[in-house]
Amino acid sequence: SPVLTAHPTEVQRQSILQAERDIAAQLERRDHADASERQRIELVLKARITQLWQTRMLRTQKLTVADEIENALSYYHTTFLRELPQLYAQWEQALDDAYPRGGGWQLAPFFRMGHWIGGDRDGNPFVTAATLRHALQRQAATALRFYLDEVHALGAELSMSTQLVRASDALKALADASPDRSPHRADEPYRRALIGAYARLAATLRTLTGETSLRHEVGHAEPYAHAGELLAELDTVEQSLHTHHAASIAQLRVAPLRRAVQVFGFHLATLDLRQSSDVHEATVAELLRHAGLCADYAALDEAARRQVLLQALADPRALRVRQAGYSALCTGELEVFEAARDALARYGRDAIRQTIISHTEEVSDLLEVLLL
Repeated sequence: SPVLTAHPTEVQRQSILQAERDIAAQLERRDHADASERQRIELVLKARITQLWQTRMLRTQKLTVADEIENALSYYHTTFLRELPQLYAQWEQALDDAYPRGGGWQLAPFFRMGHWIGGDRDGNPFVTAATLRHALQRQAATALRFYLDEVHALGAELSMSTQLVRASDALKALADASPDRSPHRADEPYRRALIGAYARLAATLRTLTGETSLRHEVGHAEPYAHAGELLAELDTVEQSLHTHHAASIAQLRVAPLRRAVQVFGFHLATLDLRQSSDVHEATVAELLRHAGLCADYAALDEAARRQVLLQALADPRALRVRQAGYSALCTGELEVFEAARDALARYGRDAIRQTIISHTEEVSDLLEVLLL
């Protein structure tokens, strides 16, 4: 899976990138426009090019880690959240064309996104536990706000009435569980179900990020415990559409959102942790010294290090000593691992799946991370 990272020498501004994207989109539209529309497009192109010429191209200030996080997330708004579900659909169609099967192909979500930004501490003192928490919170907000927009749009579109077409019992139950009690939508179970999903997503956004949705929900609802609950509700909507003469709507509108939830969950992308083995070694040495398990871990050869680490891993006693006066380096590393533990509980196990150890040479380099 692709992994997004950032480089400290990055100078391209989002203003420039957005203007270039707009120009490219207008040029594509121009190729298929009639004479009257082409005139309007020419005016838009002139405006965008003028904007581009009069905009400062390079940054005058160095990017912060928070800036780098927002820059990476901008690609989700413009590309990944919409295009990856379409890519899956194209793969499935290609497989169905080559190897037809009843019911079509349903690929498992094998293609996911990864990030280093906010988790790569190797040589970057500005990446801390607070940075890690911020990165994951912003990722979750990006995913959830996209789902909120899509569910709101679906609620406007799926206006089917039970006076004209039936709905599944599961869909009716989902609609009845919605906080929407408007008599104007009493015969519109899809809308009521999606209004309920919107309310639950808004509650999830508040719970995971502390942020509020742009559009207020119609009533109180419990947050989703995990993305699988939202996925199950979308399955219910999609299956009811398929079985009641609206398969085209299910394929065109619900399936892409369902795939997005499969791929991005509530965490958006897996955030990799990265640190040098030298830092892990220094942290472990300090912990072992204060715990009275090894006075000088750094002086040990590889065999002795493995023995000490395996003994520490087998020891049920806590390695950390209260009020031990750990160094800033040791405290910072411990806080990062605590933040990672909290993130897994908050956003799910896919939020952080890998830790990368730079300059790994020995088995002890791996055991040190396991101990931490």
